[in-house]
Formats: sequence, C-alpha cells, structure tokens
Amino acid sequence: MHLYWCISLGLWMTLAELISAFRVDERDTVEPYQWSRLDLARWYNEAVEEAAIRKSLLRENLEFVLSAGDSEVSLPPRIIEVRTARIVEGGATYWLSPSSRHEQDRLFRNWRDTVERPSAFIHDDISITLNRIVLASSVLKLECCRTPVNPMEIDEDEPEIAAVHHRYLDGWVRYRAYRVPDADFMDKDRSDRGLADFEDYFGRRPTADHRRDNNADRPHRVKAW
Repeated sequence: MHLYWCISLGLWMTLAELISAFRVDERDTVEPYQWSRLDLARWYNEAVEEAAIRKSLLRENLEFVLSAGDSEVSLPPRIIEVRTARIVEGGATYWLSPSSRHEQDRLFRNWRDTVERPSAFIHDDISITLNRIVLASSVLKLECCRTPVNPMEIDEDEPEIAAVHHRYLDGWVRYRAYRVPDADFMDKDRSDRGLADFEDYFGRRPTADHRRDNNADRPHRVKAW
C-alpha cells in the first residue's frame, strides 16, 4: 500500500516509512541527505518513548510473590508509573492505596516496623515499598505504565505504540532535527513548531515528582472480594 495511504488511514508504519515520510515533508530527498538515517532513527525512537511517557500509552501487568518479612520489591527500569496495586492472599484480593512516606508518617509513624497485611504502596523510581511488613505469603499484582522495550533498528521495525499515533511522531523529530548545533539547517523557529505540534497531541512531559504526587493523591480504595 502507498506510504501516504498508510499515514492517512492510521495504519502501522515501519521505521523506513517514517523516515521516508519525514524526508519528503522536509524536502530532504536528494543525497547527500541533511540528516543521516542513524540520527532520524534515534529521534524516532526518542519520539516513541516521549509519547509513551506523556500519554501513558504502554501498559504492563506484573506479579511478585511475597513472603513473610517482605516490605519492598524492585521494579524493572522500564516501569514509569504504577496505576493499581493489589495483594492476593488466601483466595481474597486486597486493593492497595497509592501513598507517600509523608502520608504514612502522618498516619502512623511506626509503619516501617509493623507486621500485618499492607494497605498502601509507595512507588519510588525503581521499587515499590509497602506500608507494612508482609505477614503471610501472598502475590502482589501491579498494573503499570512503561516505556518501549524494543527500539527500532532495522527498516521493518515498527513503533510499539498504536498505529493511530504514528503520524504525530514527526513533530518530535522536527524539533530535534532543526536544533542540531552548528548545522547549516539549524532553525529554532521550525524546531519550536515541531515541539509544539508534538505537545499539542501528546501533551507536556510530566516530571517524576509530578507523576508520583499525582499517583499518591489519587482517590483511595481498599476492598476485599
């Protein structure tokens, strides 16, 4: 199918198709190219990661077996947000509330040394801390948002995010391409417009503190069923 039909219909686009569309749009179709394939591939991979972070596009479910005495589990580096957490123990499910150390200190200062079923979790950068020391064997189940795990390298590779988003990735690439220092084609205005187009669709990048604060402030729900 013709490349521009793929774009207009929101079909999956390969790395080669993304780069080709960018070159046509930016009139970079004659060798020697202004931008190398290596740079464009790197910027498209950045765009996919930025899109996943800004719109929470990629989800993953994780499970951890907990033993008595546990209070913390390590998370894979790709995890950027924990949306929900629950403990399954003895056939029952207990939902955990997102929280913070400040909140737990306010509620009960001895939470770090108390042994009972946890009721809340704290998401640090690369770990989950429970608000109690686990009393009995159980399973911790997490619903998470993550970054891509398979960067595009060869022409046939495709972005991990859904096809409907592919056409909007080029804004980030224009932002990066026209901001190359000391290049003849450096153009701050076009770079700024590229970033603005990208952020109009995918939103601004949340800081790590903002994401954690929002997570901790979400409405609490604790129930067993």
